[in-house]
Amino acid sequence: MRVVTIGAGAIGTATALRLRQAGAEVVHVAATAPRDTLSAHSFSWANGIDEGSEAYWHLSLEALAAHRRLAAETDPAWLGTGGNLHWAADPAGEESLATAAKGYRALDYPVRELTTAQALELEPGLRLDDAVGPIRFYPDDVFLHTDLMLDAVARAATGLGVRQRFGEPVAGIAADGRGVRLASGEVVGADAVVCCAGRGNAELLAGLGITLPLLAPGSPRRLTHGLMVRTTPVEAGVRRVVHAPHLSIRPASGGALMLHCHDLDWLLNEGADPGELAERVVSRLPGVLPSAGGARVASYLAAVRPVPVDGMTIVGPVAEGSAVSVVATHSGVTLAAVLAEVVVGDLVGRPHPLADGFRLSRFG
Repeated sequence: MRVVTIGAGAIGTATALRLRQAGAEVVHVAATAPRDTLSAHSFSWANGIDEGSEAYWHLSLEALAAHRRLAAETDPAWLGTGGNLHWAADPAGEESLATAAKGYRALDYPVRELTTAQALELEPGLRLDDAVGPIRFYPDDVFLHTDLMLDAVARAATGLGVRQRFGEPVAGIAADGRGVRLASGEVVGADAVVCCAGRGNAELLAGLGITLPLLAPGSPRRLTHGLMVRTTPVEAGVRRVVHAPHLSIRPASGGALMLHCHDLDWLLNEGADPGELAERVVSRLPGVLPSAGGARVASYLAAVRPVPVDGMTIVGPVAEGSAVSVVATHSGVTLAAVLAEVVVGDLVGRPHPLADGFRLSRFG
């Protein structure tokens, strides 16, 4: 079987590797190199996701296991362990975190309540004097150094014979799904095509007369915009994911930090300048991690997430018997490793047991 995978983010890169390992001849095409994708700039926190969907919960748990498998095969250095610390600064926030923790315990997902002293044993540099209630610790949460992950997985794929054609945009998919046409005009034939191009999937499928149901940018129904900020290297950072009030932090490669402020993302809907918002994000850092007070903005990326209209991932063939498959999700890095396995299962005739609730066909 010859397969063309489109997109060089976490999903596309992992899918290309897994398909090759399953025996397929793989041509991996993308408009950009892996390090230039949205995945490379993601906050990249992976955890059990409790959003009221049992199917999504089990998929997220399997994703954690799949990430560990993928890291063990490629380079364990890209998978960051150590869990996640989370606390509130006001009674309303504490009530929300307590409710969430209760839900996770009901699902048997590990969560511990720490005193300030216990939390500081894990992360001595944090400022916790504003904490209201306990600091909650989720030991099974992980994060990904996605730049290192993309390098390692792409390198492993190349070593197995995947043909990588980065910097070559796809202009369209053959009407029968048996290949793609590149922007250069070249036609690359295949037995199957897998679309892992983020929001770019919508345009590719539109050429086949298929509507991919994604929320429009700025939709009031769910946050679609995201701003991720990478700092300059700091002398003393953090070793795990930290969710402080109004600022999320994780370690980044090269001694830097990756930062995210959920509340500031909403301002992108209103046309706020991303560069100015990036400076605001970094300005919050000394209040949480005083030792990083000298950090500056090294880079930032403002992007629109590919959010399906029902908030649930889409994966699998675009129609029964079609040679074209699609993966569309706003949890691309979080779920990448397991979604790659789902795609492979579909193409080799062994559908993944967790895939049923995530098919495009659910939209009718």
